[in-house]
Amino acid sequence: MLVTMMHDFYDALAHLAIYADAAPAERQQILKRVGASQEKLKEFAHHTPINFQHKFDLVEAELLGVLGQIAEAMELYDRAITGAKANEYVNEEALACELAAKFYLSLGREKIARLYMIDAYDCYVRWGDRAKIDDLEKRYPQLLKPILEPAKLPANPLANFPTPAGQNPSIHPSIPPSVSASVSDFGNFSTLLKACQALSSERELDRLIAKVMQLAMKNTGADKGALIWPNGNQWEIAATSTINNSGVEWAIDLSSATLDENSDILPLKIVDCVKNLLKPVIVRDLAQQREWDSDSYLLKYQPQSLLCWPILDRGNLVGILYLENRLTAKVFTRDRLQLLNLLCSQAAICLQNALLYKKYQDYNQQLERSLIKISRTEAQLADQKQMLQAILDVAPIWIWMVDPSGKVQFLNKTFSQDVGVPLNDFLAVDHYKDLLGENAAGCLVSDAACLAQDWPHYSSEIIRFVDGKLHDLEITKVQLKNSHGETIGIIGLGVDATERKRAAELLQEKNQQLERTLKNLQQAQLQIVQSEKMSALGNLVAGVAHEINNPIGFISGNLSEGKRSLEDVIEHLELYRSAASPSEIADHAEEIDLDYLLEDLPKMIDSMQLGCERICSISNSLRTFSRGDKDYKVPFNIHEGIDSAILILKHRLKANEHRPQIEVITKYGNLPKIECFPGQLNQVFMNLLANAIDALEESNIGRTFSEITANPNRITICTDIVGEGYIKINIGDNGIGIKEEVKQQIFDHLFTTKGVGKGTGLGLAIVHQIAVEKHGGSIEVNGEPGVGTEFAIVLPVKG
Repeated sequence: MLVTMMHDFYDALAHLAIYADAAPAERQQILKRVGASQEKLKEFAHHTPINFQHKFDLVEAELLGVLGQIAEAMELYDRAITGAKANEYVNEEALACELAAKFYLSLGREKIARLYMIDAYDCYVRWGDRAKIDDLEKRYPQLLKPILEPAKLPANPLANFPTPAGQNPSIHPSIPPSVSASVSDFGNFSTLLKACQALSSERELDRLIAKVMQLAMKNTGADKGALIWPNGNQWEIAATSTINNSGVEWAIDLSSATLDENSDILPLKIVDCVKNLLKPVIVRDLAQQREWDSDSYLLKYQPQSLLCWPILDRGNLVGILYLENRLTAKVFTRDRLQLLNLLCSQAAICLQNALLYKKYQDYNQQLERSLIKISRTEAQLADQKQMLQAILDVAPIWIWMVDPSGKVQFLNKTFSQDVGVPLNDFLAVDHYKDLLGENAAGCLVSDAACLAQDWPHYSSEIIRFVDGKLHDLEITKVQLKNSHGETIGIIGLGVDATERKRAAELLQEKNQQLERTLKNLQQAQLQIVQSEKMSALGNLVAGVAHEINNPIGFISGNLSEGKRSLEDVIEHLELYRSAASPSEIADHAEEIDLDYLLEDLPKMIDSMQLGCERICSISNSLRTFSRGDKDYKVPFNIHEGIDSAILILKHRLKANEHRPQIEVITKYGNLPKIECFPGQLNQVFMNLLANAIDALEESNIGRTFSEITANPNRITICTDIVGEGYIKINIGDNGIGIKEEVKQQIFDHLFTTKGVGKGTGLGLAIVHQIAVEKHGGSIEVNGEPGVGTEFAIVLPVKG
């Protein structure tokens, strides 16, 4: 399976390599073949991304490259290179870098191609593929020029150190004669040559530092080492190295750290001496050389032998190499010092080159990122331009731009379609009036007005569309200026307002119709209110008439009887005046039953006086109920208002042939007078009591007289003081009750539970308005079907 996948991988790359030179029919076969290979690679990449994801990405990058999707291909090349490098596929990292370099070279971006080709060359070197190295050197010498030019080495790498200065025996001004011997005296020329080649072949700074440390430790017998170098005004520890517990391998730490007076890694006094004098310090046996006893590092760790060597390039201090052996004295022999001298000389050159190469890499990477960013920005701008063009074309409004002379620079598809003239025709003429004809008259006027002012110009124009109809356009024009403030054109927006104007006219007609309907509705409402008033007035008149009829009836009867009795008494008195005989007077007295008349006549007068008092009481109650309200609240006794309403409705409370009398139970508290509109509150009491009577009569339907007598109809009225400054009035009945859903609407305007012709739906709405809005109180209704209903009104004492 692995062999098959590798075959598919290289087969796809090979066919994509010949795609550009293939015939059209052959290209389709190549794309089909590559697509099949990619399906397999994609599945393997899903299951084992470590092994196959970078392969899939590389083939996909090549595929997008030949299809012209530049930005996407760039991204996938980098992804393939990163994946191969992360998973240590050096050969495929090299291949990906080489193909990416070819891709950028095909785009004419030689600087970016050079970076990728150098990386490919480096990977092939690490992989050891001599054939590919030679191939790249022959085919792309111009791209590999920075690394193929040989570095210039010093003419005499074995030159002595500078002239001595100072008396410290540890500071060595020069290498002894035996150390300056020719290389042939060493006996291990191969080791030196390999070491120099290893340093010369390394361009990566971190790997070069690691090799310097490794070679220095290996060839000098040190068990600890450190490399420091300047970074601006500070010195940094570039690397430290120690022998691990097995005593064979070296652990190299490349993490940077600033070297300061608090550092506990190196003997700072020795390092400062080397920095200042640019000469090596060698301590072969610390126990015998006591001149550095004051150094805190040496006092703490007591290494047996140490050296601190300046790394110089043409007299410039590149870095300092520190080596020590904590267990053995006199480790640093003359042969080892000679070898270290050559290594440091080569290391100085290589470090300088590596630093330059790192700067070059950083610059190229920055340049690469900038170029990639520019390329992606260009691609994004192209996409955004295309998107903007699409948006402008589908916009249902006119969008156009003309220069100050009237030549069209741009217009969208809506403009072109509405006037029936293609964009290219507009672009071909010197002035749009040559194509718009009569439609251009208004446009010319608005163009001149727009150019004459610095703010937007608004106008309405009538233009004939390609459909032959005249359309109303609302147009906005504004000057387009360059960075110098010069007018370079006019941008216009046009909205077809024909349908909107028609809709506005239709809306105006509908509004007029609604106004007429509203007036009719208000008239009908006035009629309903008048009907409600007439109904209340009818109840009032019927109640008053019924209550006054009784006292007037017996006053009228007593007057007739009293008149006859008075006539008999007057006739009897005339007998006395005419000097009639006693017998005649006695006979007449017996005839008229004078004793009875004298006894009954005062009683009749008292009865008539009682009737008059009853009529006065009814009159006072009527005046209390129907008193007119002022435009301000006045003190009022609530109980008087309730009593007057009961008196007016008394004729409806009396017994009849269908039911016994409705009981009215009043439980009045000791209420103060409240500030209110008395006439309005009387209307509230009248409406609630009338509704209670209606509910009781409705509950009597289907019940016999005896059943009603057993559970008599009852209205209960209770008043009391609640809280501070409030009174409460409860008016309840034991009628049919009220449902929960009705409670939610009971005070709504025009809502009624009575049958057609029996209720207007205004009574309780008016009650709510008077109690809540006019008096700042509240009203609630509680009830249960079959049990009864109770209204609770809370009013403030001080209005």
